[in-house]
Formats: sequence, C-alpha cells, structure tokens
Amino acid sequence: MKNIKQITNEKLNIMYSRVSSVSQEHNTSLHYQQSNLMSFCTDNKILNNIHITDVDSGAKERKGIVEIKHLISLGLIDTIYITKLDRLYRSIVQGSSFIQLCLDNSVNIKTTLENTDTSTSAGMLQIHLLMSIAQYERKCITDRTWSGKVSTFESGKRCQGNIAFGYTKSKDGIVLEDSEAAVVKFIYDTYRKCNSIGKVKKELDVHGYTTKRNNSFSRKSIYNILTNRYYVGMVQLQGEYVAGIHEAIITKNLQSRIINQLSSNKKG
Repeated sequence: MKNIKQITNEKLNIMYSRVSSVSQEHNTSLHYQQSNLMSFCTDNKILNNIHITDVDSGAKERKGIVEIKHLISLGLIDTIYITKLDRLYRSIVQGSSFIQLCLDNSVNIKTTLENTDTSTSAGMLQIHLLMSIAQYERKCITDRTWSGKVSTFESGKRCQGNIAFGYTKSKDGIVLEDSEAAVVKFIYDTYRKCNSIGKVKKELDVHGYTTKRNNSFSRKSIYNILTNRYYVGMVQLQGEYVAGIHEAIITKNLQSRIINQLSSNKKG
C-alpha cells in the first residue's frame, strides 16, 4: 500500500476495518475485514488505496476515524470502503454526522457486504435503515448487560469494577488474598491510631507494602480503601448496597469510626 506522504495529485481510497477490543485484534474478524476489502479493491481495480484499522469499542473518538477526518479536511479522500456500516458507527447521531461530513466533502462511502453506497438515494435510505438496526442491536446488548449486572448484584456478588485489593478470584468466586488482606487491616489500624492518611502512607512505604500492580500506595488509594464498603462485606451498584457473599476483612463498626474520623479531619 502507498504511504500517504507518497500521494501526489490522486485522491485516496480508504479501506477501513475495526474490531471492538484488544482481545479481538488478532482474531479472524479483523483479518476477514482486511482480506475482504483488499479483494474487493483488487477485483474492482480500485487503486491508490490505504488501509486504516481501529481496535476500539467506539465509546470515544477513535484514532483511525480522527485520521480519516483529517484526510477529509485536506481533500485527499475519494471513497471510504468498509465491510459493513456498523464498522464506522452504531450510533445514529454519530453515524449521520460522519456521513454528512463525507457528503459535504464529496467523499463516498461504500460497503462490500451490504451493497450500500452514499452516491445513490436508495443507498442513502439503506444506510439510515442499517444504522437504525445497528443502534437497536446495541441498545439490546446494553439492556441485557444491565440486567445481568442487576441479577449479579442482587445475588450478593461483585457486578462491576476491578477486584478489590485484599481479594482474589478463584474457582469458588472472590476469596481473601491473605497477604493483601493483612495490609488492609494494617491501613485501618494505622489510621485509627495516627489519624492521618499521610502518616499511613509513610508507614506503608517503610514496610514496603505495595498495590496489586506493585506501586506505592497513594493518598487517594488509601482513602478509597478506608471508605470502601466492600471490605465490610457489602456490594454496590449505582449507590445501592446489599450484603455480599464474600468474606469481610473489616468490621462495620471499625469502618464507621474511620469514616467519622475522615469526616472530622476534612471539616477541620
């Protein structure tokens, strides 16, 4: 493929492919998209093409899309080729905005598997229909994911976020990680005695205690441990708490006293 810097007066044809996560980067989906687009361009004698790939869920502006928009602003793109429309956007609002940007700059969008083309009225209608279906499917996935989280939460299991320091995952679920749990108790006991997060950090550093990632504890991470109700056997979902099925490290009474100390210090 040609490097953008080697392009002279000819406009580019972009072959764009995307997968939603790093774990999919080397799977057949990405390879299939790239192979399909290359075969399509070869069979139809589409020259002056470059391949742009994204490995991202689409929750934020993707690097590949940013690059494409930049090339559009420079007037360097003729056509964007994708296998299916949802490789660009699943959101109707974002997708429509991008398509309008392309139309305003005389950039065509063609799909190789859905036979859609922004150069025709029928193609535009089909594109908007496909985008509506893609957004509906995304909403269904979101609803199912949320239902799963609620069900997990109501059963007393952790339903979101990373595993808290002091615990580990096993075949029996979330269980205590003894060495880390001892550090959690040390943090609570030290704060109860010295009444200072700064002094707690200093003691942790002196003893060489580190986080799961072997980093020094920050003041914020210490504060989060002192106020995390997971350590007293609770699980939470959007501010609501229920009793969890995991083993508590700290008593509710001790954490309440610690939180009162933190509150008093903050006011002071």
